[in-house]
Amino acid sequence: MDRQRIAKRRRDDDDRLSKLGDGVLGHILSFLDTKEAARAAALSSRWRDIFASVHTVSLEEPEKPIPDYDSDGGYYDPNPPPHFTRVVTMAITARSSPPFPNAASVPLRTLRVAMESYNGGDASTVDHWVSRALKDAAPELQVHLRLRRVPVCRRPDPSHDAASSDEDHAAGSDEDVPLCSRPDAGSSDEDHAAGSDEDVPLAHEDDDAASSSDESVPRPWELPPAVYTVPSQLFSCSALRSLRLGSCRLCPPATVSLPSLEVLRLTHVGDEEEHLQRLISACPHLADLTLEACGTNTMTALSLLDNTRLRRLALRCCHKLAAVTVHASELRCFEYRGTIPDNSFLTVPGRDAGGGFPSVTSCKIEVCTVCVAQNTAMSQEQLAKLGSFLELFVSTKQLHLCAAHMSSCFVNLPAFPSLTHLQLDGCVRHDSNDPVAVATTTITILQRVPNLEVLTMFFEAGPHEAELEEYPLHKEGELLDAHHLHYNQYDTLDLATVPVPRCLGSKVRRISLVHYQGGRAQRMLARFLLRNAPLLEKLFCELAEGPLWIQTELVREMETWVMNERASKVFV
Repeated sequence: MDRQRIAKRRRDDDDRLSKLGDGVLGHILSFLDTKEAARAAALSSRWRDIFASVHTVSLEEPEKPIPDYDSDGGYYDPNPPPHFTRVVTMAITARSSPPFPNAASVPLRTLRVAMESYNGGDASTVDHWVSRALKDAAPELQVHLRLRRVPVCRRPDPSHDAASSDEDHAAGSDEDVPLCSRPDAGSSDEDHAAGSDEDVPLAHEDDDAASSSDESVPRPWELPPAVYTVPSQLFSCSALRSLRLGSCRLCPPATVSLPSLEVLRLTHVGDEEEHLQRLISACPHLADLTLEACGTNTMTALSLLDNTRLRRLALRCCHKLAAVTVHASELRCFEYRGTIPDNSFLTVPGRDAGGGFPSVTSCKIEVCTVCVAQNTAMSQEQLAKLGSFLELFVSTKQLHLCAAHMSSCFVNLPAFPSLTHLQLDGCVRHDSNDPVAVATTTITILQRVPNLEVLTMFFEAGPHEAELEEYPLHKEGELLDAHHLHYNQYDTLDLATVPVPRCLGSKVRRISLVHYQGGRAQRMLARFLLRNAPLLEKLFCELAEGPLWIQTELVREMETWVMNERASKVFV
């Protein structure tokens, strides 16, 4: 008997999790994807009713598998999964079903659904999801609904003639057609979970693997978009705290009441300017606003004077937007991607144009590749215009600059005396005709940030290399040989005539090189930075994929360049 009691006690001790209440277990499962939460609830008879206590429904439709064009018979799944819309409906229904008749249902905190593509026949189904979420809403409801997987913008097709491409970009595009596809390095975790910033696969001009049947299959963003209109009751939900909508229309009613809304993100919302303005002005507690490719043909001006608590503002690829009036007393973070704006793009009532934003501590500026092509140099007028716009944020402490070619757009960077963190994104080509000039241009930026402590450089792939990496229909041999690493032991890497920035010698504590590919220009830049940073405490280097022997050589030489022997060196 003693042995039986001991064995039973051990079993009880091993399953302490099941002893928790349904509400606690439901809260734990809410951090999982809804499918994983449902599987976990089916583990035992004790857990079978736990799914009704889950307060979050989070589902993302998986991408369709790439068809095998080399196979004669094709692929056939004898047990195809249920349609994604049915899965979402079943999850919402199961969560709303109490374990016994008189049990109170658990309020819904988050509805997060990301679809691959939307067709008009799903309108009533999506309406049901939204209405059920509003009916079961918790005091702090979050609704995140993305109806099509499309990039925010589509980078220019290199096969098109440059003149026609410029005309197309000048004329603008339909609000439901994406424009460019650079990844967003600074997005949040929730942004990634919602499926934003996926790169667009591009067809290669000389690709002989794509047959006529490939051309007949349209990509998701080439399909005629079926537009979903959000139910009007969503705009009168007093419990709504966060709203993220993608590829839909708002058509808000004349009266909008969202007193609790703090986070609003709209992507590919093609409403007219007055609709967008009406919605934004009706959110007095709005603290975080993101607009991505919204009202691309109609929205030219935006007023945020009613949003006195706004702390973060992100405007990405709203290419027709020319003027934004903002109440900047609480603004701490600003992000912009698009064409090169004037310094009058952002204005504050009672302050002269160009007066600056001293409250902003974090700033990200990205020149969209739709506006400045990868192989096109910016004019002196454009460079001066961009430098004038950056003067608005000279008080910031964190600055993130992105361009097709690293630093080329920011040669007229003003001085940033308070800046401590700087990130530069862009391409540094290994086959550049003048690698010394490329490295020198980047180093010149460091002359303008005397108190810099943390430097991050993200080396993007060149246009041709990115096509090989992203397009899924290339031959296997081409993909295996399409690595980005380059190394030549006979390259001259000396930059003796370039003056050392003051921050390198006295301030810089950490340097991060992400997607480091080698090549003469990048190696020249890395050598200069590491050999002139005596106070460096940590070096982080993420190497691009490629042959092991090249990675080994790049790591070996980089370790010899670090001046401080006590510095931590991490290579991945």
